[in-house]
Amino acid sequence: MEEKKIKKSYNKKIILYVVLFLFVVGAFLFVQYKKTHISTDDAYITNNIYWIHPKIAGSVKNVFIDNNQYVKKGDVLAVIDKKPYEITLEGAKAKVELYRAKLEEAKVAVSAMKSEIELYKARLEKAQWDFNRAKKLYAAKVLSKDKYEGFLTNYRVLKYSLAAKNDQLKQAEASFESAKKGLNAALAVLDKAKLDLSYTDIKAPMSGFVAKKGVEVGKFAAPQMPICAVVPNEGAWIVANYKESQIKRIKKGDEVKIEIDAYPKKEYKGVVDSMQYGTGEVFSLFPPQNASGNWVKVTQRVPVKILFKEKPDVDLRAGMSTKVVVLAK
Repeated sequence: MEEKKIKKSYNKKIILYVVLFLFVVGAFLFVQYKKTHISTDDAYITNNIYWIHPKIAGSVKNVFIDNNQYVKKGDVLAVIDKKPYEITLEGAKAKVELYRAKLEEAKVAVSAMKSEIELYKARLEKAQWDFNRAKKLYAAKVLSKDKYEGFLTNYRVLKYSLAAKNDQLKQAEASFESAKKGLNAALAVLDKAKLDLSYTDIKAPMSGFVAKKGVEVGKFAAPQMPICAVVPNEGAWIVANYKESQIKRIKKGDEVKIEIDAYPKKEYKGVVDSMQYGTGEVFSLFPPQNASGNWVKVTQRVPVKILFKEKPDVDLRAGMSTKVVVLAK
């Protein structure tokens, strides 16, 4: 009887030691697993969301979209009333033609003034020659004083007239340059008018699905008010918010296991692309102010960008919840 009790006690000890050994081994393996498998379920799918802002203001004449509709890059989503911009374009064209006419007129004036100057130069050269000859004849007392003074006056008149013509040429050239600048300015206004008219067709900058439609026929559209958003159906990535105590083991290029809540029992592979240089709260709308006396330390989270290695065979919608496990090296 005593031997049975001893044997039973011995068996219990063995079972206890085995359980304790298994617990230690399990705890060790769990710790090792946690060192190399860094997981979080605070992770979400995100994508580039293109908010469509009109580049000009005006009344909406046509709308060609609805929520959740697929559109291709370059598709016209809505049209703003073109009439005011067509009128502006016609006015800009007329102004360009006006300045072209002014430029041509100034060009002709410069050319005519240069011809006149050449003529006056020839006359002045002849008058100077006549004056120099008359001066010698007058000194030799062959020519009368009246005739000598006549040659002198003619020379002086032509000299000052040439100077005046040169001043007029400068004014004509200034008018030409002014007309040229005016034409350039008018052409710039014309280009702006053409561009504004093209902006009346609001086009999709990227292929994707329409969301948050906020435009209807007759409504006033302006650059400050988006008419909708376009969410691409490809190029999605994951933002996983890891605790600040976890990121020291996460490195760029680490492999990642991804599970998407919307598609259970499926696992996808990813890779760590980068980590944000700041916690999520730093970039929030109202960052915390820890200068108050009631400060409580809270573990912060750092967003980690994770890319899919291959495009998943399912639709990835922005905001979907995921669970990710980083395989740290």
